[in-house]
Amino acid sequence: MRFSLILILSLFFSSTAVAEDLFRFKQCGPQGQPRESLGLPSLDDNTPNRVHMFRNNEHLHADHVQYSDKENKAIATGNVVIYDDEYTMQAPISGEYRTDDKTAVGNDVTYWYAPSHGSGTADQARKVSEEIIELDNGTYSTCTFTARSWELRGKDVSINRKTGIATGRNVTTRFKGVPIFYSPYMSFSLTGERKTGFVTPTWSRSSSSGFSIETPWYWNIAPNRDALITPRYFTKRGTELGLQTRYLDEHYAGQINLRAIDDSEYNDGRYYLSLSHKQRFTQAWSTDLLFNKASDDTYFEDLGDTLGASSLQRLERRGDLNYSAQHFGGSWNGRLRYQDFQIVDENHDSIDDPYTIRPQLQINNRFGLPGSFEFTSRGEWTSFDHDSKVDGERSHFQMELSRTWANAAYSIKPAMRLMHTRYDLNNNSGDDTPDRSLPSFSLDAKALFERPLGGLAYRQTLEPRLFYLHTPKRSQNDIPVFDTGENEFTFAQIFRTNRFSNVDRIADANQLTAALTSRLFSQDSGRELLRASVGQIFYFRNLEVTETDSTAEVDENSSNIAAELSITPNKAIRAVASATYDTYEDQFDRSNVSLNYTSERNIVLNLAHRYRRLDYSQSDLSVIVPISSEWRAVGRWNYDLKEEQDIDLLAGLEYDTCCWKIRVVGRRYTNDSEGDYNKSIEVQFTLKGLTTLGSALSEQLQGSIRGYEDRNTYTD
Repeated sequence: MRFSLILILSLFFSSTAVAEDLFRFKQCGPQGQPRESLGLPSLDDNTPNRVHMFRNNEHLHADHVQYSDKENKAIATGNVVIYDDEYTMQAPISGEYRTDDKTAVGNDVTYWYAPSHGSGTADQARKVSEEIIELDNGTYSTCTFTARSWELRGKDVSINRKTGIATGRNVTTRFKGVPIFYSPYMSFSLTGERKTGFVTPTWSRSSSSGFSIETPWYWNIAPNRDALITPRYFTKRGTELGLQTRYLDEHYAGQINLRAIDDSEYNDGRYYLSLSHKQRFTQAWSTDLLFNKASDDTYFEDLGDTLGASSLQRLERRGDLNYSAQHFGGSWNGRLRYQDFQIVDENHDSIDDPYTIRPQLQINNRFGLPGSFEFTSRGEWTSFDHDSKVDGERSHFQMELSRTWANAAYSIKPAMRLMHTRYDLNNNSGDDTPDRSLPSFSLDAKALFERPLGGLAYRQTLEPRLFYLHTPKRSQNDIPVFDTGENEFTFAQIFRTNRFSNVDRIADANQLTAALTSRLFSQDSGRELLRASVGQIFYFRNLEVTETDSTAEVDENSSNIAAELSITPNKAIRAVASATYDTYEDQFDRSNVSLNYTSERNIVLNLAHRYRRLDYSQSDLSVIVPISSEWRAVGRWNYDLKEEQDIDLLAGLEYDTCCWKIRVVGRRYTNDSEGDYNKSIEVQFTLKGLTTLGSALSEQLQGSIRGYEDRNTYTD
């Protein structure tokens, strides 16, 4: 018997993609929900006196099947149901299939397509070739038939199964039964593959630029290249043209972004160009290029549409040539770098601009030696350039010899290092060729103690650590500061061998760091429930090396106390805190505290406070509150306690169903150092499986609210 009949009307939207689960229509119904509740016919068809035919994963059920070998034709009638891994089709009247050319015709068809979670109907469906299917008066939606919120209707629809592209004539988009869009011709992808054409317009409104609307056009140049051309109109500023192009190859990848506008508010043309490119030439050699340029200092302040973009102050331009390989039994890596910055802050002072690097050459290696010793070295030559300050060249070489003794209970690592730095300076009032040589010694000792706690339910550790560092003092006042600053004092920093971030300053030290960490684990799951750490540095002599002559030396016997705390009692709560406490001033110097809570009903609450004495004190509150299975509220309040002003204020509502969603968000955030505000009201409307209209709110909310996901799951 020829079961080619199974291919009757393998019509709608079949592609090479296979659904994870045919019955898991993620947009309309969770896994395990009965097919009948989704409007799908039952597949457990064991009804007597019906025809049941099978081939591989293809199934056919019908009341009657008539096959003519002479005419190469099979006709199925009466409650015809056909399904495979991708689609389910129901034709209650009849279906006809020809075995010679594998064409088919079906009448009064209803279908469900698993890969796109879509479904629809057609008066008649014709499989005119192996790849092309034609529909008369066809419909499509990702909604269930019982709640058809939106639907596409086309008089003549053609589907190319090979490309996954559907085209239709006289296509109407309906929402809640009301036509909202008509097109005499429409083409769209059913498989999510890229295709050339217009992308759904988006719009937004801000107080600085007014109402804006953009209509992107996507160009699928090749499988590894594409472009997005975006005209955008601002009511207060004029028309902007954006271009984004991407390219990808086995050995390289990159992206180019260009935005240009003749800004009527600014009375001049403005632009922003960004280019990134990464390429691997061989297994050892690669390059990484980054270029950014804006037309003026206030470009991002005026045209940036997020808090992060509007507060940008520097644009980096960098070119790296990298090398990494194994030689002589050790690992080697190197880098040749050119780097400079464009300052995009109208209030900046040129004396504070960073140095330009033209160029920098670094070579590092690591060797394992007999006796479990390890040897590392670092070599660097850098040429610094600046318009307003001393510049010149810096050469630095550092080598270190170390060995680690360790077992499950302890580890001890002594290390000796030797550092030499030389300068060749321009525009210097003192010595043009200062140099500095320094030895340094450190000893790092750790121990680990464990004990059961609370019977056998928990396990507690006690992890003391002692870190001794000795580096002699060398006068460095005649050495300029090119790219070096003092590291922020944190718990991790107390174990560094240099309290400065780079080699223009090497700190003198005769000190001992004492620290203690304790962890609490669940014996059953092995999950860390609590981690607490505290540490302090004890100085055996004053710290005399400072960043600049105006910086006071440290003449105290000990550092601030640094502490960290992390508590995760269950999956719902995570609390993290870090602080440094000044024992001489008897007050906190810095602190960061955050609390994250996610309930079983998917209520999300984030609380945070950031504090730095004399600089800032900021609170941050954000929430996600599901109100029902469809509604949830979102909000954020970022407040500057020192300046007594809002930094970022956001409030919004979302309505989410299985096949459509709408978001409305109001926002006010600072966009310059003067505390001016940018205000906006933004709307995003999504027809799931088809398109999204309005602002790119999903990305903005994910960046503003920790734990935000583009979904709304509500549990009673």
